[in-house]
Amino acid sequence: MRLALFTALTAGLVGALGTAPVSVQAPPRGDGGVRILQQAPTDRSVNVPGETLTRYLKEMDAHKLATLRMVEGGKYNVNIRRIRNAETALIHPKTIDTWVVLDGGGTMTTGGRIEQGRIVGGVSTPLKVGDVYFVPAGVPHGVSGVNGSVTWLNVRWDVDWADGATMGAGTLTPPPAAPGRPSFKPLEYAPADRAVYIPKEKLTGYLAQMEADKSAVLRMIEGGHFNVNIRRVKAPSAEHHPVTADAWVLIEGGGMVATGFDRKGNQPVPGTGVSAFARVGDLFYVPANLTHGFTAVDSVAAWLNIRWDTNWPAAGR
Repeated sequence: MRLALFTALTAGLVGALGTAPVSVQAPPRGDGGVRILQQAPTDRSVNVPGETLTRYLKEMDAHKLATLRMVEGGKYNVNIRRIRNAETALIHPKTIDTWVVLDGGGTMTTGGRIEQGRIVGGVSTPLKVGDVYFVPAGVPHGVSGVNGSVTWLNVRWDVDWADGATMGAGTLTPPPAAPGRPSFKPLEYAPADRAVYIPKEKLTGYLAQMEADKSAVLRMIEGGHFNVNIRRVKAPSAEHHPVTADAWVLIEGGGMVATGFDRKGNQPVPGTGVSAFARVGDLFYVPANLTHGFTAVDSVAAWLNIRWDTNWPAAGR
């Protein structure tokens, strides 16, 4: 079996995430070096293949941008972060961060407390291509020891769902397994007081174990309203999540991804929806309530699957 985990990434992934070409322009003054490419669509997906990411990174360097916000949803966003120096440590009181390192390296420190812009008493781990980091809301975090530059996919969402809001992404009390249905028992439930570091080597091991177990889902972190997973399929699939958005990073194999199609039973209706070929390193954003799945698989397709519910209270309520 060939585990092509982050083959594009380890080649520099400056050749792997794209949508319809969008030019990155210098940001207006006062926005802190953040450029927003588009507001989050509700009726279509966004896919970012390699050649587009390559151009995005070059234009970020040319305009000295640290943050490229590819999708802005107000209470969530999908970004590319690219820095060349240590950053002042941060706390996001009600926002979770999930990182996938795309290029370069450095040191990530989380936990502890912030004093004069630095973390004291935290835990430090390396940041290298292919690593995944989950940072809960309210946990201090910051990057130092940057090796030239470090670039990561940064998926963020707020956690202020109303009490009693439907959990669409997952559940905190998983049902038992049944014939044809896995239990989805997570590796761990989302901690509130510490970050979770998943190095690339561990992801490689997870893929090998999924192959041995013939497993299609590995739920690494379960938060009820959100989760971080590996999905791995060898046959076409079709899914629909009424209140849950997805961000994908392809990490093994590939195939044809379709979104927005009509369904007959659990199968896409031919000639409906939009299709795009998926390769290792490609990124997809799929809004809630949009059908999506693989209509063709090149022997295997595996992807990091970052999911969060979008059923927050309406503004003003």
